[in-house]
Amino acid sequence: MLPGPPSVPVGGYRVVYTYANYLAKRGHRVEIVHAGKLGQFPAPQPSSWRALRNLWRYWLRIKPAIIPPHISWHNFHPQVKLSFLSGEPVNRVMPASDIIVATAWTTAEYVQDYAKEKGEPFYLIQHLETWQGKRERALATWHFPFHKIVVSHWLHTEGTKRGIEDLVHIPIAVDHQLFHPGQSLTRRPLSILGMYHPAPWKGGQDMLAVVTRLNEQYPSLPISLFGTGARPKDLPPSIRYVQNPSQPELAILYRNHAIFVHTSYLEGWALPPAEAMASGCVFVGTDSRGNRDYAIPNVNALLVEPGHTEELFLQISRVIEHEDLRDRLQQEGFNTLQNFTWDDSTDMLEQYFWRYLP
Repeated sequence: MLPGPPSVPVGGYRVVYTYANYLAKRGHRVEIVHAGKLGQFPAPQPSSWRALRNLWRYWLRIKPAIIPPHISWHNFHPQVKLSFLSGEPVNRVMPASDIIVATAWTTAEYVQDYAKEKGEPFYLIQHLETWQGKRERALATWHFPFHKIVVSHWLHTEGTKRGIEDLVHIPIAVDHQLFHPGQSLTRRPLSILGMYHPAPWKGGQDMLAVVTRLNEQYPSLPISLFGTGARPKDLPPSIRYVQNPSQPELAILYRNHAIFVHTSYLEGWALPPAEAMASGCVFVGTDSRGNRDYAIPNVNALLVEPGHTEELFLQISRVIEHEDLRDRLQQEGFNTLQNFTWDDSTDMLEQYFWRYLP
């Protein structure tokens, strides 16, 4: 059970879609239901000047149910069924199942009201989800009578300190067939890659500040950023920007750069740094809490507190100027990420499901 389908890659959706593929490959019947509308954020009452805009928004909401979208940025197993509702995911429109999995807190509020035949309720928690202005309401869903799955040790700690017992940690993984170093894990020419996202909690302005300073300090050093949106206006023209790369294009970006920078303030797990490390990049970035599952400070990565752009610049400079440090972090990072596979994570998820079925 997911909110509406995204037109660009979103990490949380990619995790759900990947699990669906792996479960379908094992012979399970999997249906992914996308909500057409979620009632937690009602639209403002229309006025005369808003009428056309609201009509357009209504069409965008119901369009997936009438003309099912092609989610071009993800490949689905042929046995995964994709459903797109035109309205809210209320009980009467949901299919019967053995298991129903809520994802975002907005879907959990619906799932708690479903009849028994809709399935044994599980809740895949990938973040605290406190950025939408409804912090207490989002956190209250952790106490719903669901079997809860968290994707990182940090989220497991957040749950246990809130007194939640029915909680299991199943880490996210990396697609190693896609994200790998290439021919060999060899010393790469110096270069920097980073992910830009305009949301404040993603640290987009910090990213721009750091890469701008690096560009000034090391003018001959190739620097690239990627993101789903348009090129940031404040990005120096000498820094390359790749808009909305496909997954194979992103894998090539990782393989063609030596250092990966991430500036997010808070992440449930954080896929890009993990993918970059598995692809042979040195990870230098923020301690966004969820990335502690795989990023070990001074062992396989260099981490700073979110928002500390001066310290982040200094740590990146250390990696640039010390080849032995760069080589050690690269090798240790690659070795660590080999322990995170989708087969292992799906094993754990499948076993957790079977525990609660008759």
